[in-house]
Amino acid sequence: MSQLIGYYFFKSFYIAGFSYYEGAFVFDELKIGTKLEIALDDSNEYDKNAVQISYKGKKLGYIPRETNQEVATLLQAGYNDIFMPIIQQIAPHSHPEKQVKVGLFILPKEKDLPVL
Repeated sequence: MSQLIGYYFFKSFYIAGFSYYEGAFVFDELKIGTKLEIALDDSNEYDKNAVQISYKGKKLGYIPRETNQEVATLLQAGYNDIFMPIIQQIAPHSHPEKQVKVGLFILPKEKDLPVL
């Protein structure tokens, strides 16, 4: 796990399902470095570990199923404030499932950090 500006890099991924949700409505606002939100989606009948990604309350999609289990487990255990999802790449001319790449960082325990 590498450290960057006091945050620890955990994993990166493209947003799954981006073309099916509200990403197109906020795409022009999304930039490299934009902070996103993540939350469990307990109502997802297809994936018991579904972790939704949002921006300003707009659903963008999910952490891909093949990489969401660790994050879901930590969120289910109540560790809701340890993750910081940040946009790492925007590719407007790519297929919608490859347009937005997210870096997921972990915040260190009990440390004052700069606000991004």
